[in-house]
Amino acid sequence: MENIDSIAYFVMLLILISAVILNSEYMGGLALIFSALVVLKNIFNYDDSFKFKNYHKALFVYFLIVTVSLFASTLFGLSLHGYIKTLIYTLFFFCASLFFKDNKDKIFPTVFITVILMSAESFVAIIQNMCGVSEISGWQDTTNINPEEIVSRAYGTLKPYNPNLLAGYLLCGLSSFVYLILNSLSKNNKKRALLYCGLFFVNILAIIVTGCRGAYLGFLLFFPMLFLALIYYIQKRLGGLSNIKKRYKNIAVFSTIALVAFAALNPAISKRIESIFALRADSSISFRLNVYESAFHMFLDNPIFGIGVGNQNFREIYGLYMKSGFDALGSYCVPLEIAVESGIFALIAFIVFLVLVIKKCIGYCINSKDVNAKILSLSIILMILAVMGHGLFDTIWFRPQLQFLFWTNIAMLSSIKE
Repeated sequence: MENIDSIAYFVMLLILISAVILNSEYMGGLALIFSALVVLKNIFNYDDSFKFKNYHKALFVYFLIVTVSLFASTLFGLSLHGYIKTLIYTLFFFCASLFFKDNKDKIFPTVFITVILMSAESFVAIIQNMCGVSEISGWQDTTNINPEEIVSRAYGTLKPYNPNLLAGYLLCGLSSFVYLILNSLSKNNKKRALLYCGLFFVNILAIIVTGCRGAYLGFLLFFPMLFLALIYYIQKRLGGLSNIKKRYKNIAVFSTIALVAFAALNPAISKRIESIFALRADSSISFRLNVYESAFHMFLDNPIFGIGVGNQNFREIYGLYMKSGFDALGSYCVPLEIAVESGIFALIAFIVFLVLVIKKCIGYCINSKDVNAKILSLSIILMILAVMGHGLFDTIWFRPQLQFLFWTNIAMLSSIKE
């Protein structure tokens, strides 16, 4: 019992590390072990200082609605499989919240290890792109484009091999780099901050070479929020841009121009970005539009309780709605997927959960006197915006590699004292 926190933390790290080397089933088993250890500790060493915040309550309501959806499903057995996954994720989140409340010192090493994993996957992705890896399945519409405009879409080591999964995973960890950069700057360690900045740009480059258009759209929420936060901090704490040393401005400008130039001057990447606006002219986007239409009709026919949780359940019922030749594992849109699986009230509860988390983080960013609390809160906001921006056009978020990292980051919020 004296070492139970250390054992639980070791298991948590195994969960994060297993994302890049093992199949997802192992992650679920490790999550149950972690949760059991935290529950065991709280049974024998109960601490009533933990208070459920509003966002905890909102997520609990969401889970209750999902439970009702399970028993209302016409395919109970298949829905049960998806429900068990949701149960494991939810249990893990609440247990991780309990863990970080008493182990605030574990936040920095957790973020640091996340950055190490992200950096390793980023270098693998860049090497794969440079070597010109072949597609495992049809990842890109090559109709009417020249050979030099075909992206060698990197997929890393995550299983199953999928560039969209890698992009979503790297996007979920992108805010961890921001956390370490700002943490280093707050301690006036500029050399370390520059190192993390370099890894940050490598991570961005790796996301770009995945060719995942949903991740590109996730950038559109991540970077405006990051720039807004930095401008606010510079104006409030440093007295304006004029007080920042010229060499740091030059590094920031050069790095940004280099990334933009890479995307603009690389014909494969620029063509991939242009294809976002092709709509029906691009087979992949056209496929998704057909899936959106069919999935929306599924929701309209099951608006209150949905069809039940899980992609197996979805595939069985989707066959009744799909257009011929457009089979799908999911709706390719997280809000639509939640609405289809568990109904409109589940979607509302989940959106309320995200809004309450972001609201709490904004409050800490503005009002907290603890610099680390501000940095952590900003990191969580950035992660949610990036992941959910991607989630509007893909359902990679439901994969365990993203789920456990996503819930681990939000659980860290419980370490901040009111």
